[in-house]
Amino acid sequence: MIKFSILILTSFLFSANVKAVQPAVTKKFQKELTKHFDGESIITKENKMLSNDNDLFMDIYKGNEKLGIVVLTAAKGRYDKFDYMIVYDLNCKVDLIKILVYRSDYGAEITAKRWLSQFYIKKEDSLKYGSDIQAISGATFSAISLTKNVNRINKILKE
Repeated sequence: MIKFSILILTSFLFSANVKAVQPAVTKKFQKELTKHFDGESIITKENKMLSNDNDLFMDIYKGNEKLGIVVLTAAKGRYDKFDYMIVYDLNCKVDLIKILVYRSDYGAEITAKRWLSQFYIKKEDSLKYGSDIQAISGATFSAISLTKNVNRINKILKE
């Protein structure tokens, strides 16, 4: 059943109109989503009211029960874009942020679980880098970009 759900997810992601979805992103997205939900058989359905050219919003279900929302998106570091996912619970609080593909030679410090955990259980759309979100040496551009992007997505969900 898990393989069937992943198959549905894979075919959905490749057919979606999101510019940033590449095979490496899709594979890591599936792996992290399955891992986050402890291997449960989950299904994602695009939320077309929220999705746009840059962000793919999907509702997460186990059977008929909605578990939350996952967003597949990208942000720009100093030189290169990086792809990441955010899982929200039913109260639109961040439950997981995972950098899926980080392409730059510099700034990979933002991929650390400990640093990313600062965003968890927060649903504000006015997080400030350097005060609400701890500054990180060597990844300033990527960290600022991620913070702004999370604020933008939180604002979309809030509205």
